[in-house]
Amino acid sequence: MVKNSAYTLLELSIVILIISILITGALTVASNSIITAKNKTSEEKVKQIYKSIGNFLVVNKRLPCPASILKIKNVDSDYGIEVGGGSSGCVGAGVYQSTTSTNLVYGMVPIRALGLSNDMVEDGFESKIAYIVDKRFTYDFQDTPNFSSLSFGTSPFVNIINIKEKPLDAEQTSSTNAIIALVSYGSNRSGAFLASSASQNARSTDADEMQNDITNLNNSSSPPSAIFDNNLTVNSGNSDIFDDLILFKTRNDLIEDFDMMSIIPCDASSITASGFPAINVYYGNYVYATSSCPSPNEDKVKIKKCEAYGNWIDVVANCP
Repeated sequence: MVKNSAYTLLELSIVILIISILITGALTVASNSIITAKNKTSEEKVKQIYKSIGNFLVVNKRLPCPASILKIKNVDSDYGIEVGGGSSGCVGAGVYQSTTSTNLVYGMVPIRALGLSNDMVEDGFESKIAYIVDKRFTYDFQDTPNFSSLSFGTSPFVNIINIKEKPLDAEQTSSTNAIIALVSYGSNRSGAFLASSASQNARSTDADEMQNDITNLNNSSSPPSAIFDNNLTVNSGNSDIFDDLILFKTRNDLIEDFDMMSIIPCDASSITASGFPAINVYYGNYVYATSSCPSPNEDKVKIKKCEAYGNWIDVVANCP
């Protein structure tokens, strides 16, 4: 005689619990995998945007201004168009000047100027990638460098954007000289502008994430302004929700990465030796003393050359 057996309610409960745990674990792994893949997409897009900014610099000898952060993908025909630039600065709707660091402007990556598709301006989470730049580096190139006016090569390039890192111990500053930054606001999208929207998402409650976005947008001021300063946080070991991705570069990073030393001039006022004309020249050019050497060496003159990073070197330092 065969004896029938059946699960007790307790046994069924245990089986259901095990299945639930397995399903929850699988869903968590799947969700984490999706977020990881989208973060990878964001990283790759940010890197490609930076390369395109470098190509723009090579061609135009200046940095691009941002595009309006308020434009909507597939709705606005001027989505991704650079606002201002050249001789006019970065002034226009949807591009915001800092109320405290007035050389900094915030907007969207100008994909049209960079020759990129509409999709390239949004990160893996469908948020517009923000572009922060010191507008002094967006002015037109000067054929004859003049340090009393602004261009990529004549603008001050130190103490611009401070890059903060926050591991588990005290805050550290890794750079104070960044002139551009690209910001993806991560999977939580706090403080971001979605590609499909003209408005900003709710800001984060995390102080470090709040450091990277803008607030108090004033579209009626001239130029439009917002509250943000010259500090950006690239990581935060003390935060459970910080997920912003930031790429930042200094002026020297840009000229090294894209071999653009040729647009960096030397300042004649920094020549310590007497007898040289007050002429600013670009990298690789020479300045000759205004008078030749004393007899019997009238055929010789002292010579200086503009070398890397705006430094003069002596080619002929002294008369024979």
